[in-house]
Amino acid sequence: SMAVTPLYVHIMNGLGTLMLLIYMHVYFAPFSRLKKAVLAEQWPAGGAALAQIRKLIALNLSLGLLVIAVASGGRYFG
Repeated sequence: SMAVTPLYVHIMNGLGTLMLLIYMHVYFAPFSRLKKAVLAEQWPAGGAALAQIRKLIALNLSLGLLVIAVASGGRYFG
């Protein structure tokens, strides 16, 4: 049961869920705008969407590295 699961597992679960939500947002919002802008050859709008995608993917990468740190050493912190 999740009630007896260590805190670091809950943290990993929460961060993983957050990463999934960020990915879904990227796919359904800025990536969709990027595809439309490229098809319409609206390069400035495409560049803006791509810049937003880069920032969100960098955030996801950072969260992923944090998940790895928690997974690797979580049981030793508590």
